[in-house]
Amino acid sequence: MSRTKFVTDSLGAIEEKLGIKLDVGETAFFERQLESVETRLYQKKFRELKYRSLIPISNRDGEGAENVTYYLYTKVGMAKVIANPSDDLPRSDVFAQRNTQSVHVIGTSFGYSTQELRAARFAGVALELFKVDAARRSIREKENDITWIGDTNHGITGLFANANIPTVQAPLNGGAASRLWVDKTSDEIISDVRLLTSGIRQVTNGVHEANTLVLPIAQYDVIANTPRSTISDTTVLQFITNPGNSFGLDKVEWLTDITGQGTGASDMAMAYERDAEILELRIPMEMRTHPPQLRNLEFVIPVEAENGGIVVRYPLACRTLYDI
Repeated sequence: MSRTKFVTDSLGAIEEKLGIKLDVGETAFFERQLESVETRLYQKKFRELKYRSLIPISNRDGEGAENVTYYLYTKVGMAKVIANPSDDLPRSDVFAQRNTQSVHVIGTSFGYSTQELRAARFAGVALELFKVDAARRSIREKENDITWIGDTNHGITGLFANANIPTVQAPLNGGAASRLWVDKTSDEIISDVRLLTSGIRQVTNGVHEANTLVLPIAQYDVIANTPRSTISDTTVLQFITNPGNSFGLDKVEWLTDITGQGTGASDMAMAYERDAEILELRIPMEMRTHPPQLRNLEFVIPVEAENGGIVVRYPLACRTLYDI
């Protein structure tokens, strides 16, 4: 259902319940306000939610799915030079590992009283549209948390807590005094980044290559403002994203959610191959608003979405570095 149709139908229900009739101009005003809802949402001064730009999203499971199931196929076998005829041919086969995750419903609601409606009509302001913003933001915040952190109360594992993703500790700096990037030289930081990207290539025999690196804001600022060398006007960030330097990274982003997510609550970096075959967030049903329900002197609008959590099919295509 389109947002315009939802508001038009809702206004019709309100008119019927309250015995009022909005004229054409008033109805048009509400619909014009509606047109700016999406723009206004992203102009609000909230923290930026980056999960939809950093993780592939899938809606293919379909509304009402209770579980998300995926298979990880492993090909094994060998071939050899044989005599003709031969009855000792080696065997090749494919093994499938079945993985299942539950789909959870995310819910919230918003409402407005009959007095608010009368006041909005009197002032010519569609107050309920601001509440739609708040509901949408609530759903997106929860989706963001599920993606990165998970939800232990409901057994949902976020990307940062995936036990199958390899993790390594950052090496000490040249003075053997600190592992933190703020205490390291440009060369030492670059070596740490290469430890991530090269580690993925090596452990997968070149099958997978990281193209995305996410960092806490503090560490992102370090590489964004630190020169590659004393005689260079290139920063460490520009150096590691240069296609000619074999890192393979096309996206390096700061992410508030990753702060303190490393071993021992330390800061960590995470590199991974950003591809739907590698990992994706399963959302069988995007946010849906239901028709207003009249409860005493208030209209309550239920809002829900379905979320199957993040699926990581190839954890070796990801790697974290903690104590940075």
